[in-house]
Amino acid sequence: MLSFLKKKWCLAEISHDKALALGKELNIPTTVAVLLINRGIMTAEEATLYLRSDLSQLHDPFLMAGMDEAVKRVIRAIENEESITVFCDYDVDGVTSAAFLTHFFRDLDCPVTAYLPERQAEGYGLNSDAVRKIRDQGASLMITADCGITGVKEVALANEIGLDVIVTDHHQVGEEGLPQAVAVLNPHREECDYPFRFLSGVGLAFKLALGVRSGLHTAGRKKEDLPNMKRHLDLFALGTIADVAPLTGENHILTRHGLDVLSTSAKPGLVALKEVAGIVGNVDARSVGFGLGPRLNAAGRLGKADSGLHLLTATDLGTAKTLAKELEKTNQERKIIQEETFLEAESLLRNERDLENERVIVLASETFHPGVIGIAASKMVDIYHRPTVLIALEEGEGKGSGRSIPKFNLFKAFTNCSSHLIQFGGHAYAAGLSIEEENVDAFRDAMNEVGYRFLTDEDLIPEIKLDTSLDLSQIDFPFYKNIALLEPFGAENPVPSFQSKGVKIKELKHMGKEKNHLRFRAVQGKGQIGVIAFNFASLFESLDIANEVFDIAYELHLNSWNGREKLELRLLDIKASE
Repeated sequence: MLSFLKKKWCLAEISHDKALALGKELNIPTTVAVLLINRGIMTAEEATLYLRSDLSQLHDPFLMAGMDEAVKRVIRAIENEESITVFCDYDVDGVTSAAFLTHFFRDLDCPVTAYLPERQAEGYGLNSDAVRKIRDQGASLMITADCGITGVKEVALANEIGLDVIVTDHHQVGEEGLPQAVAVLNPHREECDYPFRFLSGVGLAFKLALGVRSGLHTAGRKKEDLPNMKRHLDLFALGTIADVAPLTGENHILTRHGLDVLSTSAKPGLVALKEVAGIVGNVDARSVGFGLGPRLNAAGRLGKADSGLHLLTATDLGTAKTLAKELEKTNQERKIIQEETFLEAESLLRNERDLENERVIVLASETFHPGVIGIAASKMVDIYHRPTVLIALEEGEGKGSGRSIPKFNLFKAFTNCSSHLIQFGGHAYAAGLSIEEENVDAFRDAMNEVGYRFLTDEDLIPEIKLDTSLDLSQIDFPFYKNIALLEPFGAENPVPSFQSKGVKIKELKHMGKEKNHLRFRAVQGKGQIGVIAFNFASLFESLDIANEVFDIAYELHLNSWNGREKLELRLLDIKASE
């Protein structure tokens, strides 16, 4: 039975005996053992490593293909006092990657500059003009951060003009193969046996820095004279969470430590950024995802990404505060432009497309802003649960950004439709493209052919994945603290979600300026707890809450206000009780 929001609830199916045994072995509640098993952690040994998240568990950076060559070239540049330029992408992962390497090389007193392309003028990735400019400015080594894997022609040009290149990029390798760089660090290379394949761009920057630090120590430098790598894990956490990289394996370990560093970071840029975002005290993944990340991303989206880079590499608090205020203003602009783009997409969908006959949404408009189409596409996916590509048109060419659903690999779909594209890149869930305007209709048709081949009607019904069922009487502070052992939550380690059945709704109140949010008390037998329900007011108008009982799906959250803490549920969905 579908919920009132027309969603399908998918309760994880695991062996209760297996969870009971794991819980006993680890001396943790069975429910927490269920959460671990749902995240692929099946044994006590795996669980102990996961819950400890010790930095000693990290893999040797030299297990990564190309690391030896990369480290040797960087050390030669350091010893010869060569000028190094870090070329980065303009999203948060790219900017934090460049900031990480900038801080690292500064710690070594090595001359370093960062080059960040202007989004609308230069587009995504390496470009020939930038390569020439970097060489003309005196650099003899360029390190790409979060980009470069498809820059085969640009790296060939760099080789011609005497600019050595090290590519660090976690995106998929293009059809042309690897660029002929001094070294290519990318766990997705076919010949790379690195044990963890899901590092973000800033993760690869960290691994390169770790390798260089190790190489310098082997060459005779004292450990106390080398950079403290843990000090810069604040940037790792920021970039990894903002890039929605899987918070498993090394990402889980480093992000957990990185959030601790971020909570007390003395970097002027991060102090100022937290201030404008209103973040005080401990920083968690949600604070990064909804507070810090969007403000940095806004700069890149509106063609001002150098503000974010200057902020993260600032050396004094006064400059940092000025830059943070600029970013806050840019973020407000971004919100307005994003809403305009989304409303235009909704209008085009209603008036020009037929969702009954289309599996994939492809929309193009000259009024779309290229910097926010990714966020708008993501919102369309949330509402319509279909892969969505939005294309911003200008002077006969389009820049597109797509977001997808679990059963549809967007990068593979773009590959199947590549004859209609100028270029493309990305991942299964998010990808970008450029296209001639005259090819948009043919591209839409081709994408829908792929959609009909791989998506069923069932795949287009949105799902809510639930970890387990709870009685409300089970929820207390010790239970919450046990769940918090799995943090940080994010991609591939989602916030635990639960269902409770036969719940009565009491003390319903409306909230918010538009009165579109609700607060109520959920009552089930002897258990009861407060619930907050964002954007559920219109749905509840049709429910007979006085006489009916319901099943609810929710997340458990800790609400801290004025020094007081209380547990509450955040409603995800509701349906008639079976």
